[in-house]
Amino acid sequence: NGSVAAMIYQVFGPYGSAAINVASCESGLNPGAYNQSGASGVFQIMPGTWAGTAEAGASPFNAYANIVAAHQIFVRDGYSWGEWTCKP
Repeated sequence: NGSVAAMIYQVFGPYGSAAINVASCESGLNPGAYNQSGASGVFQIMPGTWAGTAEAGASPFNAYANIVAAHQIFVRDGYSWGEWTCKP
């Protein structure tokens, strides 16, 4: 999905390519992706993790909100992909 990829590049800046790789693996860049574990959206963010982001009031299926939340998690974790099963 080109628009999802564009949003990822916009939010992640120099980490955009790595973020695209992670999101492609996690969800196929699908904002509506859902896993039985509860992981949701482009970056397959778990509900408890989602609740700890500034985007908690938004839907995790909102592509932009999910990408912004993923970036917050990435930065919070010291620019690390440790929160995700998929790595860049």
